[in-house]
Amino acid sequence: MCRPPTSIFLRGSDGLDPKVSDYVSRNRMALGASLALSLMLLQFGVISASPGGLAVRIVLPATIALAPLALWPLRQHLGVWVVFVGLTANFATILANGGLMPIERSTVVEAVGAERAATHASGQWIAGSKDVLVADAEGQLTALGDSIIVRVGGSGFAASPGDIVVWCGLVLLAGEASWRWQRGLRGTREGAPSRVQRAEGSAPTPQ
Repeated sequence: MCRPPTSIFLRGSDGLDPKVSDYVSRNRMALGASLALSLMLLQFGVISASPGGLAVRIVLPATIALAPLALWPLRQHLGVWVVFVGLTANFATILANGGLMPIERSTVVEAVGAERAATHASGQWIAGSKDVLVADAEGQLTALGDSIIVRVGGSGFAASPGDIVVWCGLVLLAGEASWRWQRGLRGTREGAPSRVQRAEGSAPTPQ
């Protein structure tokens, strides 16, 4: 009985050889991660170097809006969806406040002290940050603004609830990536022939 010809490649659901499909997937993920990092560096660079708040008001929401597109190749990871939730909260808050993240004066006082806080006027961009200073109980969606003080050593800085969610998502994403890498490494070791098996396979067959 004639058998139909069998391909030497095992095709995946996308029609590609599994090894080729895995290679393409890894490249897409690396590209997405690189784009996300580039957006983050652009945002930090503009915030640090901008002499006025206009550039920050443009670049900050633009980079946050583009981040999900950059991270889309990583969407099979739960951590990325957690990041999306945090980015959505930040994006909505920034849009509601003219392109900047609101921070109340009492939060600034708690973070850097009353003397430094007094140098900033309400309604103005705080140079070197993504924040616009608002009076207490004013501004839009201030509960989602930079309202959480994070202490590092003897100083502190303010973060938004969305920032905290993004950081949690990144930690989860790193854990997922580590787990997938270790699982793949174990699979490679288990699939590799032992020295005895290689020796037996190379031994001549007795006639």
